[in-house]
Amino acid sequence: MQPTATRAGISGARVLITGATGLLGRQVFRVFEEHGWCTRGLGLARAKGHIVRCDLLNAEDLEAQFDDFRPTIVVHCAAERRPDALEEDRAYATKINVDLTHDIGKLCRERGVWMIYISTNYVFDGKEAPYAEDAVPRPVNTYGESKYAGERAVAEVHPDAATVRVPLLYGPIEYVGETSVTALLGTIQKEAPRLDNWQERFPTCTEDAAHVLEAFCAAQVSRGEQSPERFRGIFHWQSNERHTKYTMAMVIAEIAGVDSAGFVSVDEAPPPEQAPRPQFERMLCGRLERVLAQAGEGDCDRFRSSFAQSLARNIEPFLPRR
Repeated sequence: MQPTATRAGISGARVLITGATGLLGRQVFRVFEEHGWCTRGLGLARAKGHIVRCDLLNAEDLEAQFDDFRPTIVVHCAAERRPDALEEDRAYATKINVDLTHDIGKLCRERGVWMIYISTNYVFDGKEAPYAEDAVPRPVNTYGESKYAGERAVAEVHPDAATVRVPLLYGPIEYVGETSVTALLGTIQKEAPRLDNWQERFPTCTEDAAHVLEAFCAAQVSRGEQSPERFRGIFHWQSNERHTKYTMAMVIAEIAGVDSAGFVSVDEAPPPEQAPRPQFERMLCGRLERVLAQAGEGDCDRFRSSFAQSLARNIEPFLPRR
């Protein structure tokens, strides 16, 4: 699902996207541009065109971008999202996922800018799924703790901001290892690979998430007399397809033409040397679905691509030529 029609009713809106060279940010930037928004992306590496190089951890650089571009909306995608890496560096987790989020929220509040903060289903412990938007977070690892702290920071400094939690993401990639989903393409080449069949995921395509975020912003811009309450606080988005690493590997094997007969299903929790993971991660998305439906977006399932089809499209350039 890739609509490209110019969005009506967005004249005067200016969207600043952090992390615009990252996995999700690239698609968010692309989709907003395709729909005709006045858009600027910020990225530390690979910045070009309307994506400007900016060290977000440099307060002067960040404030200069706000002063120069004068955004009316900020979509804050920038984050460190590798749970195992963050277990080794809690200070960096706080700096990038909490302190930066606080600073961006404060800048937005001071300038009257609406903000979307991208968070994660890892704020939950996986013991009481499915999770509604008002479920109590209980993160089990540093990544989840830092993202939940970021949520609290946003709520404190910018009460009108929105937080959108998303799950495991995959989509257009720059290299196979960019996501843990596509990294399985390398794993399945090994002899008798052992694959986690314990943690249940709802892998969501970044292209779909980007379209949802664009539609959400359009609804906010055109809300008219609707209460701002409808556009603040916690929202969820994810696909409806349940997978484990084992079942995802089976899908990838079929796409790549790899024999899956030797794959080993590992049904126990991950070993203790890894960051703890929540086992069951399903989130309920009713609040965001209602906002989009009432904004005229129709059936929100159109924003949920088939896992096999979208994955095949995105890993095809990396498959060996036959």
